[in-house]
Amino acid sequence: MSVRAQIFRRGRAALGALGLVCLMGAAPVDPVVRHIVLEASIPEDEAHVEGAVSEVRLFFSDAPLLRGASIRIVNASRQLVRSRPPRADEDDPKQLSVQVPEPLAAGTYVVQWRCIADDGHVMRGAFTFEVAGS
Repeated sequence: MSVRAQIFRRGRAALGALGLVCLMGAAPVDPVVRHIVLEASIPEDEAHVEGAVSEVRLFFSDAPLLRGASIRIVNASRQLVRSRPPRADEDDPKQLSVQVPEPLAAGTYVVQWRCIADDGHVMRGAFTFEVAGS
């Protein structure tokens, strides 16, 4: 191949790479995997709740898979509080909740959650809240 053909070929490759960089700048490609993040909860982390608590609701950044999701409520004696299985909100799949058959008694509780993103990554977390005595 002649020197002139090699220069032309390298020039086209450079322009192609430059075009790709420009396209990436116009529509950035995020190579980082996006994990599900707990954005809020009811009750909130470290909340002091007055009144009955019969549901714990979690608000995530993306809709978790219901398969493999768990929300556990543990009391100050480290006993698991009986609750129904987690369910997704019908109107907003980014929300998961659990119902507690009997309102929580006064005391401190830890909520331990686990969910799976649609990319297969398992995310976990925990937060606490306190129910005030009546």
